[in-house]
Amino acid sequence: MQGQWNSDLSDLGRDQAAINGKFLASLDIDYLVASPLDRTRQTADIINKRLGLDINYDDRIMEWHCGDWSGEMWDEVSSKWPEEFAAWQADQFNYRGPNCENYPDMIARARPFLDELFALDYNRIAIVSHGMIGRVMVSTLLGHSPDEMLRYGQSNDTIFHLTEHGEGFTTRHFIGGEGPHGGLPPRNY
Repeated sequence: MQGQWNSDLSDLGRDQAAINGKFLASLDIDYLVASPLDRTRQTADIINKRLGLDINYDDRIMEWHCGDWSGEMWDEVSSKWPEEFAAWQADQFNYRGPNCENYPDMIARARPFLDELFALDYNRIAIVSHGMIGRVMVSTLLGHSPDEMLRYGQSNDTIFHLTEHGEGFTTRHFIGGEGPHGGLPPRNY
């Protein structure tokens, strides 16, 4: 589990960022914001070679804080904290592992970020963040229930594309710069 634990991009991650930077350049992005963790800073830097914007960093879009589980492999977490891991598996939305956030905690930090973002005078905004907090932001905008929020996921090469219209949003996604694919991708982990 990585969470807010810092790490560098792999070669694959750098390649994915370059592909997505090329794709985002075709969308006339006019505002770029990123999580300040090393891997998202590096991703934003690669993407921004195509965009040429100021990169804005915001702590509120850092990944899920997985507390004592940070840096542990999934099987290590389940063996070192069997009761806690089982409780988390039973209720991934509400349960807090040892020193961990839960989804309501992430919603509480993402909602003000989104409110401030929508108050800005920009039309095309790109957010470079992480899988779980990305799901939280999208679900918050779409008004999803906890069950709906946990149904889809975001691999590292996937871009969620939301277009605001009237009272709602149209959702599409792109994988490796390819698409659009309708809706949001199913969770695969």
